[in-house]
Amino acid sequence: MRQSNQQLKKAPVPRMVPWKQALVTTLGVYPLLLFFEWLIKQILPVHLIDRRVTLLLVVLMIASTMVFLVMPLVIKLFGHWLFKKQ
Repeated sequence: MRQSNQQLKKAPVPRMVPWKQALVTTLGVYPLLLFFEWLIKQILPVHLIDRRVTLLLVVLMIASTMVFLVMPLVIKLFGHWLFKKQ
């Protein structure tokens, strides 16, 4: 067990290039923002609900979708481009 921990510490960890990470995150968040804002307006009577509540709902939906659906797909599609070459 001790040997494997030392090997893990020595393995280089790939890091995303910051500007590329910002670009693909923006490309993921913006369409989700438009879609979820539209969806909330279709489902809830937003004129009767405080804007902060609807904003919280949209943020929760975007964060969940980005973490579990969009970013794994983005890394699978663009991983070779996103990560620094060691």
